[in-house]
Amino acid sequence: MNERVLLIDDDPGVSEVIGLLLEREGYRVERAGSVKASIERIQAGEFELVVTDLKLPDGTGLDIIAAVRSRRPRLPIMMITSYSSVDSAIAALRGGAVDYVIKPFNNEDFLRAVSRALKIRVTALSGARPLPVEAYIREVVERFQDSTSEIELARMLGIGRKALWMRRRQWGLKRSRKSVS
Repeated sequence: MNERVLLIDDDPGVSEVIGLLLEREGYRVERAGSVKASIERIQAGEFELVVTDLKLPDGTGLDIIAAVRSRRPRLPIMMITSYSSVDSAIAALRGGAVDYVIKPFNNEDFLRAVSRALKIRVTALSGARPLPVEAYIREVVERFQDSTSEIELARMLGIGRKALWMRRRQWGLKRSRKSVS
């Protein structure tokens, strides 16, 4: 494993811990602490994955996603954050992030997410089609159905409540707690 990962986090301690975790698994890690520094690194180097924090001193991870998508559209990006919200998760996924991981995270889960992101890169480079809209909708529903009302979830996905209900029923997804809709 020699994949190069750009890790973007303004907290040096968090950056060091995540960097060491990735390096222990055989990834080559470069670090940046701001939007400006990360864009310069992306322009100067070849990376197989970008892992970015949501909140940065001179912008957000969403700014990084937009910049990367305009320069290197097939480069996978993972968003990590301590300030998670459904809105930021939807914005990240719609912007082109391949995953949204909430800190603190389980190390093994994080490493699986990194592996999945790198597989997506290989698939994209091979010319395979991107994930269909249904797969995107299902992923969002699975992640947020227990923490978001049905109305809010349907609104964020841009579909009707009945369409959401039918998909959840078809996929066999049930809420683990009762929510107000």
